[in-house]
Amino acid sequence: MKRNRLTAGGVSAIGDILPQMLVRYGLHRRRSLEQVEEAWRRTVGDELADITKVVKLHRGTLTIKVPHNVYMQELSFRHDELVEALASLLKEEKIKKIRFEL
Repeated sequence: MKRNRLTAGGVSAIGDILPQMLVRYGLHRRRSLEQVEEAWRRTVGDELADITKVVKLHRGTLTIKVPHNVYMQELSFRHDELVEALASLLKEEKIKKIRFEL
């Protein structure tokens, strides 16, 4: 059984509890997705960011919802460029692939 590190008086330090609570309630993913959304906006610009939506990031694959086939094709042509730009902005996220969906 894993025990929490205790401080004087038998109370756990907030630094020990907070990371566990973020994971337990999925808040670390929400914060991460917000960072990805901001990086996406910086990478593609406001115009494209306003009409596309970051859906999820799972196992290195970023899923982006696009409104039309034309945008899917344009962004697909730029796939490698976009992955490289996002990787430089989000070093800890390890984005390897972008999947576009309607």
